Amino acid sequence: MSHQPARRPLLTALAATALLMTSTACGAVSGGSVDAASGSASGSSSASASLRPVKTITYVNPAPFYPAFTDVGDCLTKQADTYGWKTNEVGTPGSAVDNQGAIDLISQAIANGTDALVVFPTIPELFTPVIQEARAKGIYVVAQNAGAPSTGQQTQVGTDAKQLGGIIAEGLGAKQPDAQVGVLSGSASTTPHVDEIKGFQDAAASKFPGIKVVAGDYTNGDATKAPELWSNMLTAHPEITTLFAVQGTDVAAAITAVKERGLTGKVTVVANDLTPDHRAAIEDGSLLGVGEQGWCEAGTKAAEAVKSLSEGQQLPEFIPTTSTYYDKSNLPAQ
Repeated sequence: MSHQPARRPLLTALAATALLMTSTACGAVSGGSVDAASGSASGSSSASASLRPVKTITYVNPAPFYPAFTDVGDCLTKQADTYGWKTNEVGTPGSAVDNQGAIDLISQAIANGTDALVVFPTIPELFTPVIQEARAKGIYVVAQNAGAPSTGQQTQVGTDAKQLGGIIAEGLGAKQPDAQVGVLSGSASTTPHVDEIKGFQDAAASKFPGIKVVAGDYTNGDATKAPELWSNMLTAHPEITTLFAVQGTDVAAAITAVKERGLTGKVTVVANDLTPDHRAAIEDGSLLGVGEQGWCEAGTKAAEAVKSLSEGQQLPEFIPTTSTYYDKSNLPAQ
């Protein structure tokens, strides 16, 4: 497994992976931001009267098995190193996003005395208590690709999910202007995914009215369900010509479903994230294209955001990363 600039694209794979990715990816926020001192809603984030110096920053990886989230951690660490900070990266085990596990890791980081948190509040209401607890202790909280100011986060760094969905629709439309699309995402509560699908549909309606979303389903954070869900979708909707995997963790299952049904060349796949596996799939033709969300940039900007907060600066509710559509025609050099 969307922002606005308010966004809503892992975890996907991440409720999901929510992840995976998340994933996509993969959203923007809406409403007022949170007061840096108290975590209460206000017009924008603000620093407390007594600013906490940063020595340690903790990154809670929502899906360590997915390469994009590792990129976030690596680039966050690299930028934090330039400030002389120690970075602790923690994450939950398994092949599905574990929201309660992530919340427990945040609680542990608070108990350990971290000065800043970078987290994926994939289902905002679940994370509100622990984020507000962190803010009450003066800990800076930067969200990645999810959440809302009401949770207590001070800013969100990540994908403009609607924009991401839009560029995927445009990339698909350039090759298949009448594509009939089946979509699999994290959950109806994963805001970045909802926004990404809306961005896809809005762009299609505007530029490629022949493109229609004819089916949709959710993994609810469990990427192991994807093979069955894709298979069921293709059975129930034989008119489908494209599978859209909003969560990067669901891409391999989509490609396999197409191959097993002998639909290679008849049904294409589009998705989020230019991981090594996805690059290989684009090169061999089993994946038409992907919307890359700028995960390394997200890690760098998250560290920069924490530094700004520690200096008492006000930040916008949402800090976007750069999204780019890649297919065989424009794959970047490795």
